[in-house]
Amino acid sequence: MEFVIALYQQLDQQLVRIETESHDVLEWSKQSYYAVEAAMQKLKEYIIAHDFKDAAEEIQFFKELKPKFYSRLIYYLRLFEIEANKPDGSLRARKKYLKKQLAKIKRYSVENNTFYKYYRSGATHMDEAYFTRARFDLLIGLDITYFDCDRHFCTSHDLKVSVMMANEHLVPYLEKCLQKLCDQASNVQMNPAEDLKLHWAETKTAFVELMYSLQSTGAFYNAKTKAKADIKDIARFFEIALNMELGNYYRLYYDITLRKKEPAPFLDKMKQEFLRRLDDPN
Repeated sequence: MEFVIALYQQLDQQLVRIETESHDVLEWSKQSYYAVEAAMQKLKEYIIAHDFKDAAEEIQFFKELKPKFYSRLIYYLRLFEIEANKPDGSLRARKKYLKKQLAKIKRYSVENNTFYKYYRSGATHMDEAYFTRARFDLLIGLDITYFDCDRHFCTSHDLKVSVMMANEHLVPYLEKCLQKLCDQASNVQMNPAEDLKLHWAETKTAFVELMYSLQSTGAFYNAKTKAKADIKDIARFFEIALNMELGNYYRLYYDITLRKKEPAPFLDKMKQEFLRRLDDPN
């Protein structure tokens, strides 16, 4: 499985790069989808050309490894569809649309509740039926899509795992979008970007550097509790103020922590430019 793990790591790095380089959700979800699709094709070719050494390895692949790829394919496809079909009408219409998408996810979870409990519990007694290609049983709850898939590259339940994993990322995204609309509806925020037309010119990673630095220094505080502002509140404030989508900023921060040299190049650049300005105010 070394090839599979290496392929996923390469894909993961590519997806981070795509997200940090684009500020448009439709664009980065589309490009990310194409990247995952290409990786999935390589994965399929490898699996079809190589035999598993035993049932345990086959189960590991279809239960744990393939869903990591497939869930991202589903996530970016659904994200693109949700954004592309989002209504331009009233706040009420947009809130209704987002709630409908959340209801679809909840309905799917309820319909597959038995399997989800099995998977999340860490149980293994049904793994051979669920995650090997040789088994086929109508009594174990097959998706209709199973009958159209390539039987060399799918089992009865790896799709269900993938959908579950994709939904676990979609729900927070939809809830955050819904919260933004609720904030607008209750006039909680002011959006200077409407009049000033300010846009962030640097990368998302650079913004995350700045945002975490502001949080770490206590530059913002909660007006109600007087405590240092939480990173989530700071992120939401800037997303609203600058009309930008930060995406998974926790992941971007994690990538920053992995830097060995120059862990904060944007902050270094800020300091250098500020000092240069002090030396030459003209």
